Amino acid sequence: MIVVVGMLVAAAVAALLGFAVLIAKRVDQASALREIDTAKRQLVELQTKVRVDLAVFSHWDQSLDPTTSHFDQDWVHRYFGLPLQQDRGHDRSFIIGPGDQPMYSSADGMAVGADLFRRMHRRINPLIEKARRAHAADVASNAAYGEMGEHEAPTRRKFETAIRRIDGRPAVVGVATIAPGGGRSAPNAAPPVAVSVAFLERDLLQRIAHELAADTVAVYDGESFERALEGGKIAAEIPLAADETKAWLVWSPRAPGAALLIQLLPALFGVVALLAIITMVVLLYVRRTTERLDQSERRATELAYHDRLTGLANRVQLLDTLTERLSEKTPQRLALVLIDLDDFKNINDTLGHAIGDEVLFAVGERLSRCAGENGMAVRLGADEFAVLAPVKQGSESVVEICRRVQDCMHASVLAGGQVLSVGATLGVAVAPDDALEAEQLLRRADIALYRAKAECRGGYRVFDMGYEEILHKRNAIERDLSQALAQEQLKVEYQPQYAADGERVVGVEALVRWDHPERGVVPPSEFIPVAEYSGLVVKLDEWVLRRACEHAAQWPGLALAVNLSASNFRQGNVADRLTRVLVETGFDPRRLEIEITESMLLGATGEVLGELSELRRLGVRIALDDFGTGYSSLGYLRRFPVDKLKIDKSFVQNLGITEDAAAIVECVTRLGRALGLAVTAEGVETGEQHRFVRAVGCHQVQGYLFSPPLEPEQMNELVHPQTSRPRRSEPRLVTA
Repeated sequence: MIVVVGMLVAAAVAALLGFAVLIAKRVDQASALREIDTAKRQLVELQTKVRVDLAVFSHWDQSLDPTTSHFDQDWVHRYFGLPLQQDRGHDRSFIIGPGDQPMYSSADGMAVGADLFRRMHRRINPLIEKARRAHAADVASNAAYGEMGEHEAPTRRKFETAIRRIDGRPAVVGVATIAPGGGRSAPNAAPPVAVSVAFLERDLLQRIAHELAADTVAVYDGESFERALEGGKIAAEIPLAADETKAWLVWSPRAPGAALLIQLLPALFGVVALLAIITMVVLLYVRRTTERLDQSERRATELAYHDRLTGLANRVQLLDTLTERLSEKTPQRLALVLIDLDDFKNINDTLGHAIGDEVLFAVGERLSRCAGENGMAVRLGADEFAVLAPVKQGSESVVEICRRVQDCMHASVLAGGQVLSVGATLGVAVAPDDALEAEQLLRRADIALYRAKAECRGGYRVFDMGYEEILHKRNAIERDLSQALAQEQLKVEYQPQYAADGERVVGVEALVRWDHPERGVVPPSEFIPVAEYSGLVVKLDEWVLRRACEHAAQWPGLALAVNLSASNFRQGNVADRLTRVLVETGFDPRRLEIEITESMLLGATGEVLGELSELRRLGVRIALDDFGTGYSSLGYLRRFPVDKLKIDKSFVQNLGITEDAAAIVECVTRLGRALGLAVTAEGVETGEQHRFVRAVGCHQVQGYLFSPPLEPEQMNELVHPQTSRPRRSEPRLVTA
């Protein structure tokens, strides 16, 4: 009886819904055909619009005659190029003289060089030639007219428009011969030609979208076009030249049939509800009989395979599911996304674990919706979650699932009557590409998550075999670095810092170097980050400080600059540890400069600021290293205890190369001097760079123009040349 009733209800519902869907589909198809015709008409009207615009702005007087000296670039830009861009939305405009020589070129409302037209000449030239041939025919006709009448007939302008690919993008191109004003005839058969280009973007697409009553209209070609149509969109082909790659206008149709179907849904639901009630009466008794057994089985399953707080699957179920799917004869392609909540510990510490649990529950609900029917949301423990979802071939599908998860996480969470923001960092591994076993896939997703947390907090990384190699290499460097610190394999070199004139050494910066017995020279860019991550950097910084103070004690009068990692301040007792080193080495604290980064200063807590103030009380100066590359702010320069700014070498080395480098260097220097701070320019390598930083007012300079980093013995020779033995590679002072 249950089977019979169920089949009857299903047949009735299917017939009713099928009929409604069929009618809606046919209405939508007819509407889509009308929209495609409208889009094609709009493309024709855009060409007409460009022609009208050129007719308005392409008048010719003597200033446009290329055979005279009266061609006025400024006048043409003001009354031709600029109005076309600002008033009519054209992107590029040109005046082309005889021999196809560009007399005027503009792009986005700014006058530019002739190279812009030469790059697109091949696509536009057929239209120019066609307009000129029409003009030549008109001139010939006027000549015949002049022989028959008393007055020579004026030459009319000739227009050509088409849609062509310009710089790889479809654009409406208009060409007009520039006829003389005042009823005069053209002086020759090859007058100047006005050319205008309006890309099928922004305003033009919005205009088409308005006519179609569509939200947006976009231009697609190639594979992207095929994918767009798979998403239910429709398209109208753009009339490009035969030798150009095809392109289409693509938009979402209005679907009036579907809208009508939605309006009818209440009635349909009413019928379905009536049938459902009848069915429920029949099945109620059976359901009550089996309900208790089902609940008991579900409870046992939940305890074994689900997280109690969020109700999500747990690690056991994830591994079982992965093992089952990966053991299939044809394994499905699966993406395992590990999700780590950013700064969740702060929520627990500041608001309490009860609110933290509410946040975790809300996150679990979001991930369940994000995973969908074919996916799985998992809580692995603490603030770490995972999403397992099938993906298609290619990286686009993997990127899509990552972005979908990020979108789910970005919305604010209401917990404990407070609106909280929860960020997340993602790591992804794909089976069977990255692993064929569940544990291995989970481990490699964790490697990708570690990479993301190190490189792009709040972003995502997809597993790459190189990550695993880097991880092995990092672990090896960590082991070797610990051994190098114990066996004194490291050394300290010193780069001199000169007064602004480049003639007098005023200080040195201590730089740690590592000559590995097997690897050779290991760059600081490789082992310093490893030391930061492993916590060895605190021990390393103290070792460098001690060696630098011992060496610099031999160079009286010179300041000693030593970098301190932010990890030292997070550990605390910086002033006590530094004082102990100064006392043991006998180094004058007034000669010591501690270099810190902008990011460390920006996130400084009250304890960190207290440590910095204590260092200054001892006489130690604070220098802000690599200034300009982080979160440069006048506010924190005034609030925090800083004595010196060191302009990052990237700005100094770009002097004369990029336009903004000189302005930044000058601005930072003036800012430092106005605040009473010393300013040092790093990375000075040429005489031109030295002259510039000196002219803008830098107090000190540092770089290979004056000296590379030197061994302690070489520094002794530089500081005390009269007491040092001559050397073949003796460091020399070089001036700009």
